[in-house]
Amino acid sequence: MTRVVHRGGRRRVPVFGRDDRGLAIDLVMTHTEDGQNWDGMLFRPADVEDARRRRLAVLVIHGSVGNYLTGVPRRVSFGLANAGFSVMSVNTRMANYGVFFGGGLMHRTPLDLDAALQVLRRRGFRRIVLLGFSMGSTIVTHYQALRLPPDVVGVCTLAHPASLPAALRLRWDHFGAEPGYQEVAETVHNRLAPDFEDASRDRIFLVRRARGFGDRPLDCEIWTYRTWWHARGPRAPHAESRLRVGHVTVPLAIIQAGEDELVREGEGPELEALARQGDCPSVYRTTIPDADHVFTGLDAELIDAVVGWLDLRLPGG
Repeated sequence: MTRVVHRGGRRRVPVFGRDDRGLAIDLVMTHTEDGQNWDGMLFRPADVEDARRRRLAVLVIHGSVGNYLTGVPRRVSFGLANAGFSVMSVNTRMANYGVFFGGGLMHRTPLDLDAALQVLRRRGFRRIVLLGFSMGSTIVTHYQALRLPPDVVGVCTLAHPASLPAALRLRWDHFGAEPGYQEVAETVHNRLAPDFEDASRDRIFLVRRARGFGDRPLDCEIWTYRTWWHARGPRAPHAESRLRVGHVTVPLAIIQAGEDELVREGEGPELEALARQGDCPSVYRTTIPDADHVFTGLDAELIDAVVGWLDLRLPGG
């Protein structure tokens, strides 16, 4: 099979038309309380081999500059649906290039998950698991702790960072970003204060050497003042899983990558400890050996880990 090379390593090209065999697939659209519309896709096994699995819905949330049908969300959605679960992968306002153009305001993502859960409820699902990848892990953790929806029976996180602001600051310091984290924080605060919701004062800005030591476009990051402040700023508690995970009130799975280039080795154990010290009834943590941040080439191992934990969320599991 053809392979492609990218910054995160080598990965298989998706085989369109093969990974959806045996599935019923519906395009969906979610409508949020604040007037936003987002795309998604619902994957269901066409043949009912295990009715208990099919009645459990998994809501998949993408990572940074991702979307509902690429990368890890795509591979996990097809993998879990082929294992017999019902899966819905959806966009949020953080998808694609929302952070570049001002729409990706992370503190408003609970409205996106509200809308996605309503779609599942209208289709008859009464037991739902939230699954997030990378930044999506932060989003689903914050959401469950904030909303406490009664039909959400578990939260599963993949490549889960303990703190998005801390991870960004660490990376920028490593590469010598220009401007640096503190300079951006002060600039954005001075520009937006006291009204951090005022779109009229928002501007796009560029950070050089944010992702590499060179000056190539690939080494840079683009934000707007508001999207940076609400997703990576020093006063964004919804972006700090280490502050929220202790308030999760359903079983939690933390599945980390053994060779993650973006999440440090100690962050998984830290999140586990904080969850156990808080309101979480049970915590399962495992690491996929040799996996990079996007679990390249290790789909089977990743899906097996998720399926094993999901089966415990079934009635009588």
